[in-house]
Amino acid sequence: MRYLKFFGIVLVVIFFMYDVNPIYADDIFEGKDEYDYEDNGRQQHEEGRYEDIGELIGWCTFIGIGAAGMIFPIRTFMKSVIRTFPQSKGLYLSAAKLIGRYHILIGTMALLLGIGHGLIMYFNEGELENEGIIGLIAIILLSITAIAGMNFFNYRKNRSLRTIHISIAALSVIAGGIHIFIS
Repeated sequence: MRYLKFFGIVLVVIFFMYDVNPIYADDIFEGKDEYDYEDNGRQQHEEGRYEDIGELIGWCTFIGIGAAGMIFPIRTFMKSVIRTFPQSKGLYLSAAKLIGRYHILIGTMALLLGIGHGLIMYFNEGELENEGIIGLIAIILLSITAIAGMNFFNYRKNRSLRTIHISIAALSVIAGGIHIFIS
């Protein structure tokens, strides 16, 4: 719960960082001064500001998914890396423990950030276009990944849940990559 409060505080700070300075450099080039907001100039800047916040949250989602997904290659290649570089065993094991400890938290934050990114971009644009539909598919797959991961956490003996969790996560990453490429 402590991490969730910290996450909320960070989002509020990011949101207000974009609201501090409503005067933009391109106002000078359009022949406007800082007090001229008559012909919809301010509304265009506000829409751009929310789009920037949405894009920032989208990139944070991408980083979160990457950080949560690092558990797979680290655990997969652990034995071969330790055999090849025995002097790095302590560092590698501590990194694996750190990522394993926070995997669920990072994955949950990535899912929440992805939902927030989708909502902000949808309300900013007012419609769901092709890249939005693909992003929605990626978030739905990520939600299914989270559900399979929760079930795998509760029933660790069932290895098929691990396979489902990893497979759907890979599909989600592919859909997210297509979403980023199209956007």
